This record gives sequence, structure tokens and C-alpha cells, in this order.
Amino acid sequence: MGHVARTAVSASPALRLVPSGRSLAVGFGLLAVALALYAGARQSAVFAVHDVEVGSVPPAQARLVGHALAGLEGTSLLRIDQEVIQRRLERLPHVHLIGYDRAFPNGLRVEVSVERPAAVLRRGSERWLVSAEGRVLRPLEQRLRRPLPVVWIERSVEPEVGAILQAAEPARAVRVLAEVRTADPVLGRQVWYVKVGEVGTTAVLRDGFEIRLGPGTDLALKLAVARRVLLTLKREGEVAAYVDVSVAERPVVGESLNSQVEPEA
Repeated sequence: MGHVARTAVSASPALRLVPSGRSLAVGFGLLAVALALYAGARQSAVFAVHDVEVGSVPPAQARLVGHALAGLEGTSLLRIDQEVIQRRLERLPHVHLIGYDRAFPNGLRVEVSVERPAAVLRRGSERWLVSAEGRVLRPLEQRLRRPLPVVWIERSVEPEVGAILQAAEPARAVRVLAEVRTADPVLGRQVWYVKVGEVGTTAVLRDGFEIRLGPGTDLALKLAVARRVLLTLKREGEVAAYVDVSVAERPVVGESLNSQVEPEA
């Protein structure tokens, strides 16, 4: 009787990589335990926020932001994300979230930036505060104790609180105002409003005197020249209606205005 040859059969390498049923059961069990622990931690007081630290802002603003975020105390750090913090800051449109850090077990650090009011947008009797960055901060219900320069907008322009002003000419006027106040704070406080035209930008002081700046370049130099001219006029007792410093090297002083300076309300 002949012998039947037996051939050894080895498992495929691919089959050897497939985990066994027991391994799968253990893996899924560990995953379930981890998820249960995470869910429990989200609900428990183990990682509840006790302290909220606000960075990157002046002390007075830090207190304001801290008050807005006070409602997060007692909330688990695992339940706090950017959206949660942003919702708390919605009523502070001049405050913008830069980042946050969960300081386990019970601390939360929030980094924010603050945009300061630089001008008042005005449309008829309506007013809004706007930052130097052109962001509409809030409607203005009462007059400010310290007046800010005015930027007039057309009735077709609808400012959106929290958004950057999109209308080209008003946005340009705000940028010029911010540059004026940075380059010459003393002169900047005397500016009543800024008007933007085809030939350039004009800053109108509170007494109606015009500083015609021309294109928005070399503002620091032009303002220095304008300030020197104003001091000379005051010292010599001369009366003038405007100084044109669009070409800073050749300032021109005029005794009367060619057009009505105050825009329509």
C-alpha cells in the first residue's frame, strides 16, 4: 500500500496580522473604559474651573473680560473649547480671543487682544464707536465725555457691530485718523472729523480749520509741518482757513475755504 505524502501548510503572513477575537475584545473593552472615564471627567468636578486668568490686556479690561468669563467657573476643563469662550465674549466686540490654555487640574488661561475706540461713525443722528482697525465696536447711545473724531457715512452704509467697516472711504478716513493720533497725539485730539475725496484726505479741526493732507503718505512729516504752520499763525496773530501740506516741502496757507466744510447731517 502506497504512502500518501503530507504537505505542511503554513499560515499566510496576512492572516498572522489579523488580531484574534480575544485581542479585539480586550481592545474594545479598554476603549470603552477610556470613553467612560472621559465622559465621567467631563461631568465631574475633578477638573472644574476654579481660576480664570486673563492675559494681554490692561488691568481694567482684564477685569471686564474676567467678569464675562466668570460663568465658566465650575465647568469641567474638558468641556471648554474656543466656541464656548467666544460665546462668553460676544457682548464685548472690542475683545478678541487669541488663544487659551487648560491649566489642569482647575485653571484656565485666556489670551485676548483689545481694540480701543478711535473714532465715531455718524449717519444722521445715529452713532457707532469704531476702532483704529476699522472694527465697529458698538452703537453709541450717549455723548462721550472725551469727544472722538467723527467719520461721516452715507445712509446706504450699514455698520455691523463686531465686523470690519467695508465702505472704502469711511474705512480710509478711520485709518488716517488712527495714523494722525499715533503720529501727533496732541494735534489728533483737535481733529473734529476727516473727509476723504478724490484729491486726498482733509482733517478738519474743531474750530473749522482744515489740514489738507493730500495722498495718505508721509503723514508724520505732513503733520509736523502743519503743526509748525499753526504755531506760526498763532504767534503772529494771522488768520487762515486752511493749510495744504499735500506736498510737505511746500505748504500753502489759504485765508478762505472754497467749499462748505461741514458735511450734511
